[in-house]
Amino acid sequence: MSQPKIEVFADGPAVARAALQFWIERHSRGGPFWVSLAGGTTPKELYRMLAEQPLNWTDLHLLWGDERFVPPDHADSNFRMVKEAWLDRISGVGESHPWKILETAEASAEDYEKTLRAHPQGVDLCLLGMGDDGHTASLFPDSKGLDEKNRWAIANWVEKFNSHRLSMTYPYLNLSKEVLFLVTGAGKAAALREVLRDGRHPAAGVRGREATYFFVDQAAAAELGG
Repeated sequence: MSQPKIEVFADGPAVARAALQFWIERHSRGGPFWVSLAGGTTPKELYRMLAEQPLNWTDLHLLWGDERFVPPDHADSNFRMVKEAWLDRISGVGESHPWKILETAEASAEDYEKTLRAHPQGVDLCLLGMGDDGHTASLFPDSKGLDEKNRWAIANWVEKFNSHRLSMTYPYLNLSKEVLFLVTGAGKAAALREVLRDGRHPAAGVRGREATYFFVDQAAAAELGG
């Protein structure tokens, strides 16, 4: 895997603005633009800003890197967040593929597996966040999903939440042409150092085929050194 490229910005809003320019540059190249979306505060600000851009949404194809096993109108739903911040404010998106919340988490994962298998080349841009424990998507430390080698979509049991999370796996995430991590906040500084310097934590296992970027704020970058 190639080494990730790290860019440090003043604060969370500055990270979101940089991500917006990154998105616009890629999206404006023309042709189908496949993106895997992330939940979280900084991506939410990015989505709000995207809603104000005069881009060609008809060539946009959306996937979700992970989802909570809750109805799509639930306050914790990643789909609902993206919908309210962005999709409700634009029209003409080419394709949108949120996770279907079926009777069981495993059924939902099997359904999304079929969606991903219909697009086996991976996405052009994979947006990801990172938790203060180093998790990304819904691949948490010590969860079984970290060891998945064949499935592209799983119901990953997360002990600390006593629940399943729906998530893409490394085999599909690492098909992405480019990966862009958005990481903000002092609470993530230690985990970010361990991901980037020591290769520890789940976030260290995701790398784009062509490039991987970490857009981080000064607070999150505090332990990276010079």
